[in-house]
Amino acid sequence: MPYLSEILYRRVLDASGDMVGRVKDLVISPSEQFPPVQWAIVGTGTGERVLRWNEMAIESAHVRLRRRLEGMPAERIPADAVRLGRDVLDQNVTDTASGRTLQVSDVQLEETGRQLRVMGADASGRGLWRRVGFEALAAIFARGGQERIVPWHQVVLQRGSGSTPPLASK
Repeated sequence: MPYLSEILYRRVLDASGDMVGRVKDLVISPSEQFPPVQWAIVGTGTGERVLRWNEMAIESAHVRLRRRLEGMPAERIPADAVRLGRDVLDQNVTDTASGRTLQVSDVQLEETGRQLRVMGADASGRGLWRRVGFEALAAIFARGGQERIVPWHQVVLQRGSGSTPPLASK
C-alpha cells in the first residue's frame, strides 16, 4: 500500500512527459468510512493548481497527468475538505477504539484502479522514519519497527483544545 509520504513532493509529468510541477498535498472530503482522494494540489512554476485526482496516475518515480496541464480545469476545494499533508500529518488524533491520543506520522492509502483511498493513520515511529527516507533503519529500533495503523473511520482529528467530529462517518 502506498503512503502519503511516498507521494508528496513527487514530480508531476503531463501526458507528453514534460514536468509541470510537484505534488504538494492530497485532499479528501471526509464523507466516507475510507474516503477517496479527490484532489491533488500541484505546485507549478506559476503557483499552486488544484486538480482532480482521477486525472492522475501514480507511476514508479512520479505522478502522471492523463492529459496536458493546459487542458485541465482548475478545481476549487470545498471548505469542509481535509488536506492530508497540512491537516493530518504531525497532528494529534484520537483513536476512538482505544481512546488514546496519538500523533500521525504518515497516512496509509490504497490504490485500486483510478481511485486512491485513505485507509488509516500511521502513528508509529516507522512512519516517521519512512517520511525522512530511512524506513529500513526502523527495524534496528524495536519501538520504531512496528506499524501502528489506526483505521480511518476511528480517527478524530484534534484542533487546539477542542476537537472536531470524526474525519469519516462510521
